[in-house]
Amino acid sequence: MVNDVNLNRQWKELEQRIQFASSFVITTHQNPDADGLGSELALYHILRKLGKEVFIFNISPTPESLKFIDPNQICQRYVPSLHQDLLSKVDMLFVLDAGSFLRVGQLGHDAVDAKRPIVAIDHHPKENNPLYLQEIVNDKDCSVGKLIYEFIEHCYPQHMDQQIATALYTAIAGDTGNFRFGNTTQHSHRVASELMKYDINVYGTYINLFGNISRSGINLFSSIMKNIQFSDDGRIVWFLITRKMLSDNNAGDMDTDGITDFMRMIDGVEVAIMFKERLDGSTRINFRSKGTVATNAIARSFGGGGHKHASGVVSERSMNDVYPEVVNAMLKQVKETYNEN
Repeated sequence: MVNDVNLNRQWKELEQRIQFASSFVITTHQNPDADGLGSELALYHILRKLGKEVFIFNISPTPESLKFIDPNQICQRYVPSLHQDLLSKVDMLFVLDAGSFLRVGQLGHDAVDAKRPIVAIDHHPKENNPLYLQEIVNDKDCSVGKLIYEFIEHCYPQHMDQQIATALYTAIAGDTGNFRFGNTTQHSHRVASELMKYDINVYGTYINLFGNISRSGINLFSSIMKNIQFSDDGRIVWFLITRKMLSDNNAGDMDTDGITDFMRMIDGVEVAIMFKERLDGSTRINFRSKGTVATNAIARSFGGGGHKHASGVVSERSMNDVYPEVVNAMLKQVKETYNEN
């Protein structure tokens, strides 16, 4: 964990880097979430207030369900033919909430090829990536949004406003499940309280993040519930989502958001696992734990990563090929956790 003194030192170092730079690109991981997008926008507005030239490019489009975060469409999808030349000329690239540099895709490759300085701010386990000029990580923090808040509070408190506060509150609420998950602390509540002083729409944020379910999403959920599977001891639940299931229910990938978290709520379940077939035949795997069983070691063993109790994998293998191995690995992990081997 990064202590306050060390973190404050890093914020001052970053402040100096920003002072001597004039142009920036900000990015986050593929399939961006509320924390990634909210953090990007908050940093964008701070840098703009400092008179900097700033662009937000992501390798994935903003999900429909999260477009409320960015009403002015500041976040753009990275298209090399359109943006590579600009990326090669900016003074610095910010990588927020990526977990792994690989998750920023082609944009990351192009930045490295152009020898752009890269600063990472994250709350996933530290990479110690030699490509980073500076890597600011607190893996005990609830969200990158909270880290960006602390950076602003430490270096630019006079620039905080309602727009930035809304972006940061959305980021923190998104990654804490509206302050329900185990990463919620007194500090995240304190920051939320400070942000609420800017008269942000807390209820509207909740509704946008957690209070809207599409009819197609409900239909998909009904199909999933008919085929969920449990381990013999009931501690693991898993479910498969095929492209046909999505098509039959007129559903999209965004309709799968939150289902793994819901399955984790089932009485007796310690770990929920989603297996989702992707368009190219590869497999997206999401793990959610109630807090006793660690999931990120299993995720790493299959090429993914993430937090101890919330992690994921994008496997090139087909869903039917990979899911039995993943389930068996998690069965072993659960037994080891409870000292039953």
